[in-house]
Amino acid sequence: MVVQVPALLFMLGAQEYAVLIEDVTEVTALVEIVTVPDTRPEILGVVNRHGAVLWMLDLRRVFDQPAKPVDVSTLFIVAQRGETQLGLVVDEVRQVEYLDLSQLQSAPTTSEAILGIITHGERLIQLVSLSPLLTQYSPVATNG
Repeated sequence: MVVQVPALLFMLGAQEYAVLIEDVTEVTALVEIVTVPDTRPEILGVVNRHGAVLWMLDLRRVFDQPAKPVDVSTLFIVAQRGETQLGLVVDEVRQVEYLDLSQLQSAPTTSEAILGIITHGERLIQLVSLSPLLTQYSPVATNG
């Protein structure tokens, strides 16, 4: 059975990833990041987003890719589940496409943040699971 779901595609290096559109609030360019001492290396710091503090997560570091400098041209995805938000720093935001979840295959990874890999045309796209990222990197997890 074909189950088409909208997902936002993005790049980290040469790898293509997707996050379900239901988990995306907006895509925006980076503003000034304030570093916070004693946080995990994957946390770049916090930004002021519409008067609220938003924690910024470097997905390159989460997915074991070399860190890359961030600047005002760097894009990030504001992901949200319930009341919890997290900024996901990525290399490039592509577009929204409908992915066939019946094509989802388990990924040979120990990362809970990857639901699996989807064949989409000639491309392989890793589908990101937002819940483990929020659990591991939200302010409660960072400070607790």
